[in-house]
Amino acid sequence: MSGPVEHRETADLFHGQIVRRESHRVILDRDGIQWILQRRKGGAGASWRALGYYTTKKALLRAWAALYGRTPPEIEGLPDTVRGCSDG
Repeated sequence: MSGPVEHRETADLFHGQIVRRESHRVILDRDGIQWILQRRKGGAGASWRALGYYTTKKALLRAWAALYGRTPPEIEGLPDTVRGCSDG
């Protein structure tokens, strides 16, 4: 992944990306009020589409586990609620 960082949440190089595995990723939305679980449809350069919106780590962990089983350290290290990620 290289190139300029994007501010569109559907962009491949969105600046709020937390973790990416295969065709899924988690981002912190541009307003810092929720984590978004996304899936990329198509090949490289395709945009990302939301699968779910989460404000608690517990709910995000449940959604990620349904896809991959094991939770990556990037998600484990998040605060219990999204409010801990930003000043908001």
